[in-house]
Amino acid sequence: MRKWVVVGSRPLLDRPPWLTVWEEDVLLPGGQLIRGYLRCRTREYAMVFALLEDGTVPLVRQYKHGKGLDCYDLPAGCLDGADETPLAAARRELREETGVTSADWSPLGSLVLDSNRGDSRVHLFLALNARRDGRQELDATEELEVSYHTPADLSRMVLSGQIDGVASVAGIMTALRVLDVRGKSGAS
Repeated sequence: MRKWVVVGSRPLLDRPPWLTVWEEDVLLPGGQLIRGYLRCRTREYAMVFALLEDGTVPLVRQYKHGKGLDCYDLPAGCLDGADETPLAAARRELREETGVTSADWSPLGSLVLDSNRGDSRVHLFLALNARRDGRQELDATEELEVSYHTPADLSRMVLSGQIDGVASVAGIMTALRVLDVRGKSGAS
């Protein structure tokens, strides 16, 4: 496939590290010119499917202003700067949001959030043999509730649309598939 050629670029919004938006004038391989094609970059984040020793998985429920509703998601959070690895962010966020820790981590992949607009990624992880070792350590901007669900519950919540955030759906379904292959999912 032939790449588009950027013939002009203008910044529209620059709010590091949260969001940068710019528009580009692009020339398509067939000769068409598109003016004002919007691009954006957001912070990358890590998300965790943590299977506890009792067979449950923590979800966080919190208000999401984009939807204007409370939403269920896997525990997640932004990487703190260029020096923090996705795994370090996943470990930190799981502990801070839920009080859960694990010594058994596996990457589930790194997915582009919107390939039409940018290259920002979510990094998905599976934490096995997880334990409730502490309590939440939320910052002043966070208000969330933690609940625990079986893999079968999570599958039903995704299929019913109760969980509809693309990253959480991808993380849950990928983790359930990995666990199923290992014979550990308990989902049906």
